[in-house]
Amino acid sequence: MVQLRAPRASLYTLGCKVNQYETRQTAEALLRRGYRLVPFGQPADVCIVNTCSVTNEADAKSRAAIRRARRSGDDPLVVATGCYAEIAPEEVSALPGVAAVARNADKPRLAEIVDDLLQRSGRLLFPLEGMPDDPLAPPDPDASELITLLAEGKGTLARTRAVIKIQDGCNHFCSFCIIPYARGRLRSRPAADVLVEARELTARGYRELVLTGICLGDYGDERAPADARRRGSGREKRDPLAALLEELAAIPGVERLRMSSLDPADVSDDLIEAIASIPQVCRHLHLSLQAGDEEVLRRMRRRCTAAQFRDLVERIYARVPEAGLTCDVIAGFPGESEAQFAETARLCAEARFLKIHAFPYSPRAGTTAARWPDDVPPPEKHRRVQELVCLSDRLGWEFAARYLGEEVEVLVEHPDRRAGLFTGLTDNYLRVFFEGEDVLRGQRVRVAVTSVGPGSASGEISQAASLMEPAYGIIGVR
Repeated sequence: MVQLRAPRASLYTLGCKVNQYETRQTAEALLRRGYRLVPFGQPADVCIVNTCSVTNEADAKSRAAIRRARRSGDDPLVVATGCYAEIAPEEVSALPGVAAVARNADKPRLAEIVDDLLQRSGRLLFPLEGMPDDPLAPPDPDASELITLLAEGKGTLARTRAVIKIQDGCNHFCSFCIIPYARGRLRSRPAADVLVEARELTARGYRELVLTGICLGDYGDERAPADARRRGSGREKRDPLAALLEELAAIPGVERLRMSSLDPADVSDDLIEAIASIPQVCRHLHLSLQAGDEEVLRRMRRRCTAAQFRDLVERIYARVPEAGLTCDVIAGFPGESEAQFAETARLCAEARFLKIHAFPYSPRAGTTAARWPDDVPPPEKHRRVQELVCLSDRLGWEFAARYLGEEVEVLVEHPDRRAGLFTGLTDNYLRVFFEGEDVLRGQRVRVAVTSVGPGSASGEISQAASLMEPAYGIIGVR
């Protein structure tokens, strides 16, 4: 079949960093095949929607994204993938305009599936008005066309940080979570493959690498002895994740290593020691706490008790005093009393989180908790969420205030549209705003903090750290 023009594809991602990573992999594979990437919503030949199914609301947002893709110009073929497509493939395929549903297991060859679908459609036989002179010239995989690929189709892919998926699947069945059914059992990538990808990304100019997975802290645990798994430790000599961080840090050019969400039960002393002793490892942990009451945690089927979490936080701060901790919390879980919610708020305050991501409980069909009465009224869920938001603001302000009058090291990202200033993160997750120029994007700079807000700070650049010897840490060298 003769192809007369380059196909156009748009991509839309909902949900977690794993989805974002997988979308990016598909986008780069399409670019290598000669596709042109266009912003989601613009006329395209094919629209790929990478769905999420963590809650019923996520399902609804996924359906809305699929409908929006269908309304894009030039009557595109719509391909749905991701966890919603995995959990409810017949429901998704029945949506108007969906040409194909690709399961999560098909994502590594999604570009091939899309290309075959589009070639067989015959639509590429007809040229478009206003085509460039050389429509088949292959785009540069690093070109600015690699856009609108991350969460919810927003943002430009900056040469600052890149996500690397190191594992997939989850062996733990929390009572509120559908993801183990959507992603399957734990599967870890070989360390050698991760290192190859890290070297490639570093060579392309990325300064910070973010390790992500469905259950990141379980990385490598499927290779632990069966008796260790039965004991619940899942660890063989060293924590495999800590060992991987050590290997990644040895790659020339890797300036920062950040981890995405971790189950508190998976944060070992070995991992804490890696954070404390390896300069490139960011002193930031995002912990999926979910609740702070023992009985609620038991009904959630969480693997970490409130008492164990308190002990974990003490061990983290003892070894990494400047650590920035963030967390996820579910408010209004079935049967959660006001007193039990107060225990959650108390534990969050004790942990001194710089940011609390609070969500109202939403029943997810197919989970154990969805069979229980959703007995916390929506207005009460909202009130509890707002209480946690207020607590998060107070704790975030207290965290930021520690750096008032100090110099912090920031990896420059992009201008913030609302503030009109450039922004970036310290290694321990303090958001910093300052005046700057485009040449600083992707560079490390030192900023003198002059004012603070909840989890954020503003200041003036004192010097560009990237032009100096490597200096890791938030204040000076560690």
